[in-house]
Amino acid sequence: MLRSWFLIALALAVAGCPGDDDSFDAGGVDAPGLDAPGVDAPGVDAPRPDAPGIDVGPVPPRVEIGTGLTEFIEVADGADVELVAGPQGGWHVDVALRLYGMEPMDMRLRIEGRNDATGDVVTVPVERILTTRRVRDMGDHYLRLGDQTVFMVLGPEEARDIDLRIDVTATPVEGEGASAQKIVHVVDEVE
Repeated sequence: MLRSWFLIALALAVAGCPGDDDSFDAGGVDAPGLDAPGVDAPGVDAPRPDAPGIDVGPVPPRVEIGTGLTEFIEVADGADVELVAGPQGGWHVDVALRLYGMEPMDMRLRIEGRNDATGDVVTVPVERILTTRRVRDMGDHYLRLGDQTVFMVLGPEEARDIDLRIDVTATPVEGEGASAQKIVHVVDEVE
């Protein structure tokens, strides 16, 4: 392995690298050195915008809906999610969010659950004004954990075995907001 690196380094040292004043043959046209703006080296592809380390500009605003209290757990449309018995006697589904391309400070967040078959609102609408203390900066997005869709029911039998459409709207103070929806199937399997 060390010998391979030594041979590569030796080859580069012998070949030399063109400086700002050096020229190379670019198909018969005398062109400035490789570091000159707007000139590609012959046989070298331009960097792809999705390559690591390439800034592709601002991320478009979007929201991803999942579940989880301590981490974001991805949930596919139609997947089963557990009905949770809350400590105050109600029933809910835990909601986790990934927020992309939006500043969370003073963002208005709305979460609502509907019975997908009837369109009826079946959870207490949640309205929050976020602060940066209530989200986790993950580098390319903000993570919001701990929200719940609390059902407006007298007992768990009214909430189980329905397809719940979770609607989320995120409205930042400045810039464009985003909305998302996810349909999940509510199950009550944990006793």
